[in-house]
Amino acid sequence: MQTEFPRFLVVGAINFVFTFLVFTGTLKLLGLPYIAALLISWVLGNILTYVLNFLWVFRPEPTLNFGRRFVKYLTAGTASVAMNVAALTALVELGGYDPFWSQVALIPAIIAVNFSTAKWWSLRRNGVGK
Repeated sequence: MQTEFPRFLVVGAINFVFTFLVFTGTLKLLGLPYIAALLISWVLGNILTYVLNFLWVFRPEPTLNFGRRFVKYLTAGTASVAMNVAALTALVELGGYDPFWSQVALIPAIIAVNFSTAKWWSLRRNGVGK
């Protein structure tokens, strides 16, 4: 885990830049609606992070595959986004807090959830935790 978490953060930073560029390109250059641009950048970002986390961070198997692990990875990512939206909505709508700073405050918890679900569920090495 000494190298996994820093590498996980690097993958996250790469994904931030990548999805920002994809979102901006599909929105501004291709002229797609913003929701379409968001969905395209989210899907491509998930593929990118899955590959990088599989090959460089957790290495659960010798060969990359897009089978059951990928479905679990997308499921965890979808749940993470849903929890993020629920928490952000509660902070902003119920608590009256600023949306920007609320999201900034939520980032450490989101990273912890995403790392934990990848390490212990979707990208868990065979034989670990059994």
